[in-house]
Amino acid sequence: MNLNAWLDYIANQHQQSIDMGLSRTEEMVGRLQLQQPAPKVVTVAGTNGKGSTITALESLLVGAGLRVLSTLSPHVVRFNERLRLNGAELSDAEICAAFSAIEQARQQAPVIALTYFEFSALAALWCARENQVDVALLEIGLGGRLDAFNVIDADIAVITSIGLDHEKFLGNTRDAIGAEKAGILRSGQRVVLGADMPESVLARCRELKLQPLCAGADFVVNEDPGRTAWDLSWGDERQVNLPLGNLAPSNIALAHQAALGLVQVSGAQLAATAAQAFIPGRMQQVTHRGRLLVHDVSHNPAAAKFLCRQLAQRNLRPKQVLCAMLADKDHAGVYAEVASTVAGLWILVDSHGDRGISAAQLADSMQIQADQAPDMTTALEQALARTEPEDVILVFGSFNAIEQSLWLRSNDDV
Repeated sequence: MNLNAWLDYIANQHQQSIDMGLSRTEEMVGRLQLQQPAPKVVTVAGTNGKGSTITALESLLVGAGLRVLSTLSPHVVRFNERLRLNGAELSDAEICAAFSAIEQARQQAPVIALTYFEFSALAALWCARENQVDVALLEIGLGGRLDAFNVIDADIAVITSIGLDHEKFLGNTRDAIGAEKAGILRSGQRVVLGADMPESVLARCRELKLQPLCAGADFVVNEDPGRTAWDLSWGDERQVNLPLGNLAPSNIALAHQAALGLVQVSGAQLAATAAQAFIPGRMQQVTHRGRLLVHDVSHNPAAAKFLCRQLAQRNLRPKQVLCAMLADKDHAGVYAEVASTVAGLWILVDSHGDRGISAAQLADSMQIQADQAPDMTTALEQALARTEPEDVILVFGSFNAIEQSLWLRSNDDV
């Protein structure tokens, strides 16, 4: 089977798309002998910022000469985005080989029904081992305690942020969600925590006798709005005038503290990561018909607030806001965060898929009146007609919003 056929197949091997629990993955890890997919493993959990942190960490480790397998989720255009070797996507053939090995082991008696996410996680572990990498970077998906990657005992754990999202599965308070995320922690680990962790995360660190490195205390990012550089301080060291690139400084700082548990990081390596590390859909900027389009996958209030800070840092003031969200998100909360700082006019866009919501439903949920469009291409044409060259247009609200932005597949100025 080719990759598309495999993806159709693995999406239909379990009755539920999400089935929390570790027993199936534990059994498969045993069958495939994947308990130690790499000499060193880093897990990254959190409500927001996981992909950016892994991308920055990958850049730092590869820059230091290590061989690195990275996982990212979800993908924007191609499944291959989820599995990277030294920063490059794995080929269809490599991923198909992983799925084939997993399927052969799965069919042993008793046959195990795996979810799409479990298949994907096992493929990452298999590819890490087969490629004999030095480090595997595993992005925890939903939660932490019951995420498929949590069957692996990691050497380093990062928790980027805790906010309200996926409450149906994780709980309705930051403390409850924090407890789920803190399920990735192990005694003896190097642990790096983002800012404003709830008590449940700190309590788990105390239970395991961990001494976490905490943002704002053990390492500090200094940013000034409108300044196109930032500073990082940790211990007795400081690096100033780091360039402001695609990734948020706070996530680069988390990655830097994790990397120091594995390698020495030079000032030049840190600056290069700040300038060059890139992940689609995170403050991604494209010039389109003279306008600057800023794309971001922010889809909950905490991420929306963070997005607004990043816009201010870069002195970007959107004249038009194009927003597509999924049905199970806090639409009104996201609108309130963005509208409080961004004065641009809104165009609401239909989202697609099982969790899609129409623009009209989104307007009702946000309790606003706004122009509406059936797809992002139509919305962009409307926004272009209402803006001038050099104006900023913000496209955000979900991974689906970015998936619909087909112009991102070309770097050309059109």
